[in-house]
Amino acid sequence: MIITVIEKYKGETYCVIADEDKRVYLHRDIITKYGLKEGMEISSEDFGRVLFASEFRRASRRAMYLINERDYSYIKLFEKLRNNYPEDICYKVCNTMATKGYVNDRRLAETLVYSYMECKLFGPRRVKQELYKRGIRGKIADEAIENALDGLEERLDALIEKKYSGYLTDPEDIKSINKVKNGLLRAGYDYDDINRAVKEYI
Repeated sequence: MIITVIEKYKGETYCVIADEDKRVYLHRDIITKYGLKEGMEISSEDFGRVLFASEFRRASRRAMYLINERDYSYIKLFEKLRNNYPEDICYKVCNTMATKGYVNDRRLAETLVYSYMECKLFGPRRVKQELYKRGIRGKIADEAIENALDGLEERLDALIEKKYSGYLTDPEDIKSINKVKNGLLRAGYDYDDINRAVKEYI
């Protein structure tokens, strides 16, 4: 394989043509790193490595852009990248981001659990659902929730006071009481804890 043309395309991107008909667009850094020059001969295997490095560079830059916008779990970053890049590239990028500490599922789990439990007053079951949606699953999710269970009763009481106090003015109003209980179930609390808290509030 002969590189026949290397010409500037736009910005720091160059159009590279091999064997007169294979056209690819490479960043200047990739061209410099692999010493690509017009007229040089390169094997198909080496050219494949160049293309892999180019895709890895693009995917890494995309990953950094995403991470700068919000926190991602390993799974969600991989899924996001897979929309545009091959799986082997996505795995390598995600592993690199994890190694550098840009992606840290345990740290993200602790942050999310605090937000959902302390700020939104969700119960453990709802928190686990929310973590799953963000790609935090298994042991990491369970441990993060377990470490934040202290104060669960106080949070449940606070949620009742904040959102449902207007429904619990009449102990004979079974319809309103059941509405509150259903709402607290959706918020992720266990039925026994709900019954205790509602009974005490009334």
